[in-house]
Amino acid sequence: MVRGHGVDAIARRIEDMILQGEVLPGERLNELALSRRLDISRASLREAARGLEQTGLLEIIPNRGVLVRQVSMKDALDLYDLRAALFRAAARLAARRATPQCLLRLQQLNEQMRDAASAQRFADYYGRNLEFHTAIMAAGGNAPMARTYDQAVKGLHLFRRRSLLHPAQLDLSLREHEDLLAAISIHDAAAAGDVAERHIMLGRDRMLDTLEGGMPA
Repeated sequence: MVRGHGVDAIARRIEDMILQGEVLPGERLNELALSRRLDISRASLREAARGLEQTGLLEIIPNRGVLVRQVSMKDALDLYDLRAALFRAAARLAARRATPQCLLRLQQLNEQMRDAASAQRFADYYGRNLEFHTAIMAAGGNAPMARTYDQAVKGLHLFRRRSLLHPAQLDLSLREHEDLLAAISIHDAAAAGDVAERHIMLGRDRMLDTLEGGMPA
């Protein structure tokens, strides 16, 4: 059930279902079943779906209904390139602008990721990982950049979930986060930008390795 039946609340609930893997890319949303599950009208569900189509999470196809968007490999690689450029720029800004409160939040998230990795709590790590990246984008203080980055992340969520389901992958990701946090903490914009871009591109490599069935040495 959705708390509050506003279209925005409905859209957020559907988005959460997609990002958490409750519905998969290419899967059709059953309008009747979903409206009953969320205790909403079908008209409200359709309106929310139209909004999510604009964000790129859903596709509305005549005579087929509403489907979770599928991202091709080329699209995924293009999105990684976009993320790398945006995250590099945001990390440079964060190194210059981050307040003590921002740095404390990043440190807390890093500790939570370390705990999740140690306990192999993959879902927890993934959630804190998203928050860590979002916090860096926020620390950079460029709202249009953050919105564009958020859309790129949502387009890649399935690939990225799969690439963080191995302990060695988590350890690599965690070390990269710690290097990035260190650069931001000493306000080294050049180093922060370099580490941030490398982190995204290494994440791309981990995604490709996972999809090809390989594991890190």
